[in-house]
Amino acid sequence: MIKSKRGMSAWIWILIILIVLAVGIGLYFLLTSGSDGGLLGGGSSIPQPPALPSG
Repeated sequence: MIKSKRGMSAWIWILIILIVLAVGIGLYFLLTSGSDGGLLGGGSSIPQPPALPSG
């Protein structure tokens, strides 16, 4: 009984770690790639030049 319980808890921990990794990788791609270049720079997209002063 104890051995099967330990096996189940091991599988639960593996699932939790995989879910956390998947969410982290998904957030990384969501933040780094996007239509606006993302929040972290946008990878290989060309940066927008600064706006010219008006006047």
